[in-house]
Parts: sequence; structure tokens; C-alpha cells
Amino acid sequence: MSIDDLRNRQYAFLGAGIIAGVFAERLIRVGVPAQQIIASDADAAKAAALAARLGIRAAQSNPEAAAAGDVVFVAVPPNAVLPVLDEVRAALRPGAWIVSLAAVIQTGWMQERLDPAAKIARVIPNTPSLVGAGMNPHCLGRSVPAGDLPFVDALLAVFGDTIRLDESLMEAATALTAVGPTYFYPVLEALRDAAVQAGLPRPVAERAAAATASGAARLIAETGRAPEDLKQMIGTRTLAEPEAKALFSAAYQTALEKLAAARMKLAPSGGQGGA
Repeated sequence: MSIDDLRNRQYAFLGAGIIAGVFAERLIRVGVPAQQIIASDADAAKAAALAARLGIRAAQSNPEAAAAGDVVFVAVPPNAVLPVLDEVRAALRPGAWIVSLAAVIQTGWMQERLDPAAKIARVIPNTPSLVGAGMNPHCLGRSVPAGDLPFVDALLAVFGDTIRLDESLMEAATALTAVGPTYFYPVLEALRDAAVQAGLPRPVAERAAAATASGAARLIAETGRAPEDLKQMIGTRTLAEPEAKALFSAAYQTALEKLAAARMKLAPSGGQGGA
């Protein structure tokens, strides 16, 4: 499937918050006309502000937005996903894709609120998707035809990389990729500030820190070599590695525990299994 096929679709966002803005702006950057994108939000001013910023359309209600979309992104908080699906079910186009960007809400729960044949993708979004460098793991609902998989792959490729997972692994991936930028930004901030203190101009230090992190990540991705091997290529290492590993492991585990707690809290009756 080509990018031209994606550019010919209509896109709706139910929710006009940060991640909706990231995904909508990325679609526009790759050539989807802004007028083929519509957004709604419980806060009408938020939808209007996003529309004004990106040149997309603002809907007055969720059903109005849903009715306009070949691809309907559900970009509301997890506790609002199922109520919003109830609200828009009758308005959805036949054959429309439902792409949930919410954490912990399982495809089976969504399938129960929609037509049994509804095509559902659950995506773990992350903010680098704005520049096409996201890592957005996903899983699929039970009614997705095999012939539609190329569409899913092409759509998610617009935002960066993706991995198709069993749904039982989605929380493990969410704690890594969706929360992941928050692990790295304080490190980049600290390195930038230390370099500025040593005399580098702030823009230079910020650019250098970002490029160093990006290059290190790319080296892993393109060589397939493990981080513990690649670090041996550098003679001077001053980081207290055990402490750093413990810090990041604890941050990841805390994120995982919060996701599990949220899933248990939001699970419909009888729907507490899975991830």
C-alpha cells in the first residue's frame, strides 16, 4: 500500500489532546490534506484550538467526528474510551477502522461495544511519532481480516517503527515505549546543562546531546549489537552503571505497576484478564 492510498482516506480524532495533536500533525506532514482530518473533544475549545493550529476541522460532537472518518483514532483518556465508543457506535462508517491510542483498554472490551465485525487496532503511541521516529507497538482485534494487515503496517509506518504484539505483552511495551521518553529527557537535560556549565553554548550542547543519544540508539538498531557490547568501543566510561541501571529498572517497574492497576480499575465486569 502506498502513501497515496493513505492520503485519500478521511481521519477522525475523538479527543484533541497532546497525542491527537502529534498524530494529526504527522499525517499532515506526510501529505494528508488537513481538511480530511476532523477532531472532537469533550472540551469544545480544545478541538477548536487544535483545528485552528493545524487547519483541520473541528466537530461539535464525537458522533459527528466519527461519522466522517474512514480511520477513527480514539485519543481520549482510558476511562473515557468505552463510554465514547458507546456514544459513536451508531455513527461509525461501515468498514471504518477504530484505532485506540489509550493505555490498558483491551481490544476485547472495545469489540463488545461495537459491531462484532469492527476492525480494531490498539496502538501504544509515543511522542517522537511527530517526526516519524516513534515506536508504536500494536495489537489487533479479533475481526481484522488478514488482507487488511498491509493497511495497518502502512498507516503506522507514517509515525515511525512498530511491532505487532500479542495483547498480553502490551503493558510491558507501554512501560517501555510510551513512558520511555520520560526516562531519556532528564538524562539529556542533565548532559546539556553540564556541558553548558563547562562552556558550551546552550544550543550547541542541546544539539550535541540529542545527536549523541540518537546516534547511540541508531547504532544498536542498525548493527543489531547489544548495548553491553557497544559500550566496549569507548575507552572512557565515567557513569556509575549499577546505580543507573537500578534507577531505570525501578522507573520501568513503577510504570508497569501503574498500568496494571489502571487496567484492573477500568476492566468491565469479567474482563480483568490479559494486558
